[in-house]
Amino acid sequence: MQTGKRGETVRQPPRPGWRRWRTPIIVLGLTIVVLVFLNHDHRLMEGGQTSQAAPPNGRLMELLLIDGATDIPIETGGVTFGSFSAIALGGGRYAAGVAEGARIEEVHAEGYRPAAIPARRDAGQVLRLIPSVVYGRVEDAASGSPIARAAIRSEGLTTRSEADGRFLLEGVSSDPRLEIAAPGFDGARVTVGNATQIEVQLQQRELRAAYLTFYGVADRDLRGRVVNMLSAGALNALVLDVKGDLGYVLYKSSVPLAGAIGATDVTPLPDAEQFIADLKSRGVYTIARIVVMKDDVLARNGPRAGLDVAAKDAVTGGVWTDGERLGWVDPFREEVWAYNVALAEEAIAKGFDEVQFDYVRFPTDPGAGTRLDRLRYSQPATDESRPRAIADFLGRARQAVNGAGGYLAVDIFGYVCWREDDMGIGQHLETLAHVVDYLNPMVYPSTFNGLPIQPSYTNSPGFPYETVFYSLQRARERVAGTGVAIRPWLQYFDDYPWATGRRYGPTELAAQRRAVEELRLPGFMWWDPTNLYTHGAAVNPGRT
Repeated sequence: MQTGKRGETVRQPPRPGWRRWRTPIIVLGLTIVVLVFLNHDHRLMEGGQTSQAAPPNGRLMELLLIDGATDIPIETGGVTFGSFSAIALGGGRYAAGVAEGARIEEVHAEGYRPAAIPARRDAGQVLRLIPSVVYGRVEDAASGSPIARAAIRSEGLTTRSEADGRFLLEGVSSDPRLEIAAPGFDGARVTVGNATQIEVQLQQRELRAAYLTFYGVADRDLRGRVVNMLSAGALNALVLDVKGDLGYVLYKSSVPLAGAIGATDVTPLPDAEQFIADLKSRGVYTIARIVVMKDDVLARNGPRAGLDVAAKDAVTGGVWTDGERLGWVDPFREEVWAYNVALAEEAIAKGFDEVQFDYVRFPTDPGAGTRLDRLRYSQPATDESRPRAIADFLGRARQAVNGAGGYLAVDIFGYVCWREDDMGIGQHLETLAHVVDYLNPMVYPSTFNGLPIQPSYTNSPGFPYETVFYSLQRARERVAGTGVAIRPWLQYFDDYPWATGRRYGPTELAAQRRAVEELRLPGFMWWDPTNLYTHGAAVNPGRT
């Protein structure tokens, strides 16, 4: 280095020697090493070998895995060739050491359906894997509207559709077969194949049911009337009392508490399973009615089984009774919930398609010598606690009943369709819609004293069509998008003699049925407490 003009430092040109070639030589050497390694790796691949060590007396297997839905190389974990773990080589290539003579039939990769390996064993063979998901939409075949909360099942996997009808089922097998079910619709079975997206249309099912009481089902004449209506096509479903208003069970139940409290002391249909099987062979849909909180047997006899769950009279300290002198149980007690859930599961196991809970509410109609304000429960009954207790019970019950393969329904007062509160009994429409499969409003015109619309139809028994139509229309609007189905109880009995005494014949019956059909609801149920069904199969929905 030397000093130039004005003190500038001038750098001398480099001297000849090995230093000037040092960097190029290093770069060239590294390049050669990389090329040699890559060439060696490529030759190993062509020979069916990889850097994965082959087992003694074994071989190395390589596959290129491609996503069958996107055509993109798969980069995932948990890849196995049969029972042999594979390593990722990059770019969707995987290799595994395979024991000699081992049969490798399937490839498994996390997030994908198992895929069969073809008999061909070429090096670098390409295998397309289908993601282990199925997503799609469930809709009403007639209207195209989405079906919310439809159950989609496949080999132990279950999911439900959202409010827009869309669903996602993860973890499906290599050949997924789906079962789709929704209340108010016929079920569907779908073979998916290699598809990952499907659309399912369900046909609405109209159920036309009649009710047989605890004793009516065992009466040859009363039961015969209903069987004739089934044979004539006027009915395709039947509601049977499994636990009636007194608290007795229709057959010899295996639920321990039922026997302990004497609920099986009276069993009018001991051959219930055979009877249900006969109905099923004829395509009849069967519904088990279970009266829940109005349970005189449990209220009075529970203590002898070590379970005092009765609703109490604050003055006497004894069992509170209603106008029929029947005891009620405490709706807050989870032991009451568990007992009725167990009976519901048993009913599904015996062949019933659906469980229908009645009297799922707090008591009304006090008997002589008592009042509603004398009722005492295990906790305060408030505007918040009542509907919460009912909803918690029904939510638990639906999970059990659905798990057993059936649907859960709940009977509610007709005025619940109109009231925004819980009516003081724990029945709030929107709350109930989220915890059951079917809502069964009891829209009997004889129980209405007008409607909160104009005109009010004050003489409700004289307006069977209007009372049923506007009540159910209001209910349908309020629960839209929840996925619950509405199947009402219709009046088959004459108006009360202390009221108008109006006879309910084919004209009045047909008017109610027409209201249901115009609203496109999935059927109805006739309520005749006498089980006489005097008009038989002559009820048609013609105009009145």
